[in-house]
Amino acid sequence: MHFRLKFAGTLAAVAVLLPLAGCGVGGGDKRADHKTVATDTPLKGSVTFQTWSLKNDKFTPYFTALIADFQTKHPGTTINWIDQPGDGYSTKVSSQVTSGSLPDVVNLPPDIAHSMAKVGALLDLTKNVPTLSADYVKSGLDAYTFPDFANATYGLPWYLGTDVSYWNKTMLTRNGLDPTKPPKTFEDLVAQAKIMHDKSGGKDFLMSRAPGLSDIVNSGTKLMTADGKRFDFSTPAAQAMLDQYTKAFEAGYLPSNVLTDTYEGNSTLFSKQQVAWTTGAGNYINSLAQTNPTLAAQVVPSPSLDTPPLYVQGISVAAKSKNLPLALAFARFATDNANQTAFVKLAQGYLPGTAAAAADPVYSRSDGTPQGDATAFAYQGMQRAVNFTPPGWTDAMNTYLNQQIALAMTGKQSSKQALDNAVTKANQLLSD
Repeated sequence: MHFRLKFAGTLAAVAVLLPLAGCGVGGGDKRADHKTVATDTPLKGSVTFQTWSLKNDKFTPYFTALIADFQTKHPGTTINWIDQPGDGYSTKVSSQVTSGSLPDVVNLPPDIAHSMAKVGALLDLTKNVPTLSADYVKSGLDAYTFPDFANATYGLPWYLGTDVSYWNKTMLTRNGLDPTKPPKTFEDLVAQAKIMHDKSGGKDFLMSRAPGLSDIVNSGTKLMTADGKRFDFSTPAAQAMLDQYTKAFEAGYLPSNVLTDTYEGNSTLFSKQQVAWTTGAGNYINSLAQTNPTLAAQVVPSPSLDTPPLYVQGISVAAKSKNLPLALAFARFATDNANQTAFVKLAQGYLPGTAAAAADPVYSRSDGTPQGDATAFAYQGMQRAVNFTPPGWTDAMNTYLNQQIALAMTGKQSSKQALDNAVTKANQLLSD
């Protein structure tokens, strides 16, 4: 159960799922998702609940108790829990849709939920949960609210994550930087990267990754048109951001191999104390204390630069469930505040997607330790975090964008040409 791994695995799946839109999946009723579910009748019967790679010694007792609690509260109901392995999940969901066997209640990330909504396979929750905006974190709801489907919402935020910035205070101090005043913005980062480079004679680094979608968004650029149907991110602001990265790379503020296959990744370089900045989940310091206690003692956290990224898993309801009242009731039960907070106590590093959790000092207030600060920064950041990966963005698009960025950063083409090319290619792949 790891957001970075799970989300990377789902991106390629969109290409598998999107062609279903023209296949007549679900018969002629493409708008089954817009139905209104009766909630004033007694719950009875059974539904199937599907999770993604969560059946193990750690989480099975939780789900067993969750289901037993619901069934006790609603006599005469049965929740059948199934779990799918991590690999090939999107392909499995696609097969379930085509065969008419999509579970009644299903754990989906936003990209797969979008593909399912495209073929009318998921229930519009905006019409069926009157307290939706009051019950759940706005950033999580936004991830499941799709402009190209009339801003309907197709998932209840369940467990969420975001990034916090982490700094090596020893490296900062020896290079004339104040660890109590780390960078807050991209511009601050570049300025302090120059100081570290000059002070260390090019031996120490603050910046150690090439830009990507998150940097484009943090330039103030929207990735897609307002209707959510086309990519459109080659803006003057995005081009200026890429120009800044290019100049920093040329000046030696980033490792020379950051654009090559020998690049080990920001997190690895941070653990080797070759770079002074990395990002990670809110429990990073505790995790680091288990593997590298010496380094953990040197780490100080700060809020994520600019807009934090959002990593989110949600629970959706199948529009063609034969027992929609029970399916909707269980989806809401599984994602209510009490059950979400109980779940994330096991899923360390993640945060509940409920608005009520804001009142819980476990998430919103620090105990004064660096780890406590990081937990609070993560929760505060999640309130304004954004899912940078838009529906329909695939691995092929990301690979091409990275190639174009590398060409720009090595002076082989302008930033404008690189982003223009990436937009053109992404729209071609989107329409294929």
